Amino acid sequence: MHVADDHPPNHRSGGIAVAPEPDPQQWREWDGGLDLSRSWPSPHADIDVDTAGLRKVGETITTELAAADSHEPDGPTSSGLRSWKDTAVAVSQLEFDMTAYGLWPRWIAFDRFWGTVSFIGDRIVTETDFVLLTYGQFGNMIIATSANYAMADSVFDKKISQLRYIVNGKGVHHTTMLMKAGWEADNISDYDAPKIKAMLFSFDVATMLRKGGECAELAAWLISLQSLIEERARQLADVWSGEPSELALEAFRKVHASVRALAHSIGTTGETIIWLANVIHRYQVNFESVVKLGDWEFDDDLPDWLLPSGGGAHDRARDYLRDLNQYVKAAYDALPAEIETLIPGAPSSLVYPDLSKGVKDYWDSTLVGSGEDEP
Repeated sequence: MHVADDHPPNHRSGGIAVAPEPDPQQWREWDGGLDLSRSWPSPHADIDVDTAGLRKVGETITTELAAADSHEPDGPTSSGLRSWKDTAVAVSQLEFDMTAYGLWPRWIAFDRFWGTVSFIGDRIVTETDFVLLTYGQFGNMIIATSANYAMADSVFDKKISQLRYIVNGKGVHHTTMLMKAGWEADNISDYDAPKIKAMLFSFDVATMLRKGGECAELAAWLISLQSLIEERARQLADVWSGEPSELALEAFRKVHASVRALAHSIGTTGETIIWLANVIHRYQVNFESVVKLGDWEFDDDLPDWLLPSGGGAHDRARDYLRDLNQYVKAAYDALPAEIETLIPGAPSSLVYPDLSKGVKDYWDSTLVGSGEDEP
């Protein structure tokens, strides 16, 4: 009784569709999981430090972060990054209004799928916030370094262990968050045909498509951030040498890998939502022709033989829902099982430098690190 495309997400064929397949995205070219780029830039030992170029890199990063946090969609015109605020709110609030079918029977399979979707959206936004904080704080460190390189260099000599600790030691936040609690199927034998119809038609497919599109939009935004991090790393390697530069570049490398992982997770989630929305729409369109229930409305106590097509309508509806639930399960299986990030610890004390207090005071109080020395 298959009325939907038999292929799981990412492997589609033709059929009735209510939304086009998303345009190819860079995150699709990757299989997930952290992947530290092997082609990451590294400074040359013979570089003469270009403090003006160093400051430019730091200021560019802070401009990009200001654009990301702006409430204006396009942000500062000088930034290559636009605001993510509206998209972040949408993805952190992926909850689906289930009140329309909240009375018995609940669609348990869809509950499990969408509960996982909501959890993924919330975690992606939280981790993206952390990535942006870390990226911005290293940008501020670069600005402070450029302000008086000789002073900064002497401070690094004294406290380089803190920078190592933050970038490569226990200060690195390496987290793998499990997204799935396990599949739960419906006990369809207790459902009758009219309730299955009401349950199926209570879903607003357009809302599902919109939410899937919001996830895809965040994936595209994260890919643009990933590209900017690559560019800033190349610029930094051209103007700054020594171990502090190496450590800053390694921090960017880890942030870059985490951004890529987040883009893949939320992009996969958005694509899966869109695929399942199309499947549900097809089952809505074909319900009447398969189940042959008609327009009858009746209470639970009516005998099966009073249905327009006889008692078989109940069985056909149950088989129909069982068939649809195979696709819900396929969509659930296609969601990311975990979200992994590797983010250098960014201290809350590292804010935009107030150089009016003097470079030495700034560095003595807010050098990269949480205040803990490397064990």
